Amino acid sequence: MLLTSLLVAAFLPALASGAKVCTSSDLNVTVTEALWDGQCTYPKADKSFQLSDYLGRWYQVAGTRAPFTAGCSCIYAEYGMNARLPRFLFSLHALQSKGRERDILTIYQTNNTVSVSNGCQLGNRSITIEGTASPADEIYGSDGVFRLQFPGSPGPECPGPNYIVQKRAENWVIVQASNFSTLFLLSRNRNPDEESISTWLDLAGKLGSDLSKVIRTNQIGCLFTGSSLPVKKDWNPVVQTTTELTLISVSIPTTRALQI
Repeated sequence: MLLTSLLVAAFLPALASGAKVCTSSDLNVTVTEALWDGQCTYPKADKSFQLSDYLGRWYQVAGTRAPFTAGCSCIYAEYGMNARLPRFLFSLHALQSKGRERDILTIYQTNNTVSVSNGCQLGNRSITIEGTASPADEIYGSDGVFRLQFPGSPGPECPGPNYIVQKRAENWVIVQASNFSTLFLLSRNRNPDEESISTWLDLAGKLGSDLSKVIRTNQIGCLFTGSSLPVKKDWNPVVQTTTELTLISVSIPTTRALQI
């Protein structure tokens, strides 16, 4: 399969009050890179993406309206690594006491896919859905490009990735889909400041997202979003991949050791 690199223009109208005709001088035009495979257009993924830093809990602070989250508040997503075998081999020699922390060395076979748990709050009800994200063909990018599938849902319409990490920072991420159809602005902080949200939404617009279809997510009064994973500051996985095994070293508080 051959891919073509494209420049996609995002037009942001800046018309004066009462104007009826839009000319080239009335438009603020930004251009972003994208890929075309003959069927669909794909935003380019952030080259700095690291899966080990991406795992864990993220909160959606803004995004395109989606069927699963219609009418919801407190939308979140949680990512983890899937294991091929339901068994874990623990090395007792790897347990080292460090004050109130322990290093647990876990070796397990993986199938190179990511578990996806999406949840939200609808009234007083908690709604969740579990899915799997598989790495897309490397022709679409070496990292940050996935084919996300939820049980019972139709497969992706395009042959390439439908989950693309377009821009990544330590506590922020812009996720887009094929054809620039769906935007999710995620934050590690459930309630980041308004200025940061506006800055990242502005960046998403410059990267090709249609901001007219984006709505803010209410993250106030959340009842069901307690993380099932250790919080990020206590959970710092270091992943080393070989042909058959993935080696993960995790540092967690002693009080959470039994949850692993």
